[in-house]
Amino acid sequence: MGSRFTHVVWIFAVVCLVSCKDSPSKNHGPIVLGDSSTIVTETDAAQLQDMVTDLKPVITSSSEKKDTPIVAATDAKVADTPKKAAVVVAKQPVTLAGNGLRADFIETSVLITNVNAKLAGRADLHRANGAVYTMAGGELNGNTVKVTGNITKVSQRYQTIVLVKNELGTLPVESLATTTNWVAMKGSNNTYRISGLDPRSLDEPDGDRNSIRNAVGKAAKRHHMSRKKIQEWENSVRNVRETNQKPLYVTLRSVMWKIDGKDDKGRMFSKQIRIDIPL
Repeated sequence: MGSRFTHVVWIFAVVCLVSCKDSPSKNHGPIVLGDSSTIVTETDAAQLQDMVTDLKPVITSSSEKKDTPIVAATDAKVADTPKKAAVVVAKQPVTLAGNGLRADFIETSVLITNVNAKLAGRADLHRANGAVYTMAGGELNGNTVKVTGNITKVSQRYQTIVLVKNELGTLPVESLATTTNWVAMKGSNNTYRISGLDPRSLDEPDGDRNSIRNAVGKAAKRHHMSRKKIQEWENSVRNVRETNQKPLYVTLRSVMWKIDGKDDKGRMFSKQIRIDIPL
């Protein structure tokens, strides 16, 4: 019993002695930079791991207000600069001086001298391809057509119609009519002389005895005449065999001119003017 107690005491004494030797005996002082004795030289990879998540915060400027939207420099420039509206200025034709019928298109201006005529439709012809007039005074045959611009050709054609003139009155026969082909006019310096419109030079519509009588009857019906009146008109031409034989007369119904040329960009254009002669 005493021997066992003695061993326990010796073991306790040895333990106390060892513990006193492991405890630090003095203060080493602060760590000095560059002192190799104070550098930790841990080699265990498990002890060297970074256990903190690598965060990447978005840092904004302290002078930037949250309520102020960010505007790109290019957007601000566009907003500050007003757009300029494109203005298209239409080219004005060179007009001709003188008395007569004048038609002013964009590509050319046309003057038919010594003629008084009333325009049918819109007065602005800048974008039009043609114009129709009604003769009010003057003479066409022997006058001139003057044009401006780069004109390559001016052509003319006309239409004639037959009239019946007798003691019953005057009756236009619309079905007895003819229209000529286009004929190039002679001229120079953009001036062309009107010819071929005198009564002796006019083309005559074709017709024989039966066709003339039928045409006169249809014209009378178109004017809502009575059956008796229609019969009288038909009887008045029963001996007529040609459209230029009395009481039939060939008269000018309308004249047309076509102006062909090139605009300032070299593009071809064609304009037409027609004058109707009242019956």
